[in-house]
This record gives sequence, structure tokens and C-alpha cells, in this order.
Amino acid sequence: MSVGEPRSPVPSWRPGYYVWPRGQTKLVLFGGIGTRTGDPERSFSGMLKFLADRGGYEIRRDVLEATYAGADRDDGYRPQPYVGLDTRKPLTDIAEAAAGCLEWYADALPQDARLWILGYSLGGVAALDGATLALVRDRQRWTGRLGGVIALSAPVKGSNAGSLVNWAWLVTGEPDALGQAGRDLSARWSDAEEQTRVQRRAAFLRAAGARVLTLADPDDAVVRPEEAILPAPGESIEDLLVRVTMVRPGSMGHGAILDEPTVWRRVLSAVGPQRILHEGPEIDPIESELTALKQRLRREGRIK
Repeated sequence: MSVGEPRSPVPSWRPGYYVWPRGQTKLVLFGGIGTRTGDPERSFSGMLKFLADRGGYEIRRDVLEATYAGADRDDGYRPQPYVGLDTRKPLTDIAEAAAGCLEWYADALPQDARLWILGYSLGGVAALDGATLALVRDRQRWTGRLGGVIALSAPVKGSNAGSLVNWAWLVTGEPDALGQAGRDLSARWSDAEEQTRVQRRAAFLRAAGARVLTLADPDDAVVRPEEAILPAPGESIEDLLVRVTMVRPGSMGHGAILDEPTVWRRVLSAVGPQRILHEGPEIDPIESELTALKQRLRREGRIK
């Protein structure tokens, strides 16, 4: 395809959404426990506006939402919209869905696009585990294409579950608010071998050229820093602690990290400003559909 030739977006698995080809960096968002499709964009809204203002990102075109659901079809794996129940599945199922979603985006985007995966709370676990699984399954597909994983207040090393269960119950109102995911996180926290495997996942991604950045708030009473931090070589735990100044009432200190400007700056420093790889016009399917509608109405004599 020539540089000046219009490039068409690809219809997303989300009804009414598209995957746009032009920007080099695509931000993939994983929401936390109890979320559903559409929630991550709202949860990350402050950060996304900052990245748009300071980093040149277009929220409509450069931000993609991940999912906890999907299914195999005749033409391959297809991500699907998810509901809160999907976030309570076993961690192995969550990793499969996350990896499938990332693979789908990788196939839909140009070869020179790079994905940065951002996950909050349980979403950080899904991001780390899913990215690792995707690379294990097909390293060639991901050569130079995974910028990194950023996990925010995410119990990537597991959780002692007590505070997390109480918080999830308050947020969701469900009697088994964490489901099997919560039980798996508890088992991960208490299993020394699983702790080692989590460290190896981070090392594997870093060896593949991706950055793994885990940030935590020392005042978070739900996910403690010791559950959330995976320092890279040369990093200390203190380097990855961000004392959050924002407040979300009733959150037990969990969630406000998404509203913290210091975190926004750390994220922008990691992902860098947007870079346009493919100059020239893009075909906007919405504009094309509107033009076709106007032409049809004129032929029918309903408009001039």
C-alpha cells in the first residue's frame, strides 16, 4: 500500500467500534473485577485525556479495550463483550481470553504497530498473564510489537484476599464477588512456586524487549505493594510506589491511582508520545456510511 493511499480501519469485535491503523502505539485497557465492556474507558478517562493532551493520542483511534470473554469460531478466535461474571472466572480462563484478545488486535493492526497493555487491579493480572501466554504461543508474531505491560494496583503476585474480598463485595454487591479468580489469587499468594513463576513471566516479557511496569500506592488497603510490585533489574520497590493524593470515597484507597497525575506522567514516560507511521488520509467508515445514506435519500427524492 502506498504512503498516500487511504487506509481503512478494521471493524472491531465491539459493535460500532473500529481498529484504526495509523498511530504506532495502541493502548489496550483491562478493567478490574466486576467491570463490563465499556467500563475501562470510563475508569481510565482522566489518564486518557492527559495522554491525549500531552502525548498526542486520539482516544477514539489509539485506545482499544480488552475483554475477559471470547470464543473459537470457524474463522478463528473472536473476542466478545464481557460482563462482571467473566471477571470472576479462573485465572487460567482469564489469561486465555486476554491472550486471545491481544492476538486478535495484533492481527488486525499493521505490522509496525506496538501494543502497550494497561491493567488496573485484576486487569493488571490479566494483562501480565495474557501477554505472557500470547508471546509463548507465537513469539514471531510479537517480535517488536509489544511495547510493554503496565499494571496499576494489581495483585499480580496474588492476594491474601481478605481486604480484596471486602472491597469487591462493597463494589459489586455480589456474595461471591471475586469468584474463582479470588480463590486463585489467594492460592497464588500462598504458593512459593507460583510466586517464582510470576517473577519468571515478568523476566520473560522483559527479555523479549517489553517493559513491565508495576505501580502501587502504599496507602492502598486493598492491594498491598508486596502483592503488586515486580521490580525490574536496577529498580527498587520504592521506585514503584506512588503515594496517591486523589480520593475515591468508599474505595479503601483502591482505584484512586487511576486519577493520580503522578501516575499519568509515569505512564506517558513509559509509552512515549504518539507517532504517526502512515501519513495520508484514512477512510472513516462512519463518514462513508453517512455519504451513502445521503446519496440513497437523494435518489429517493427524500432530500435535496
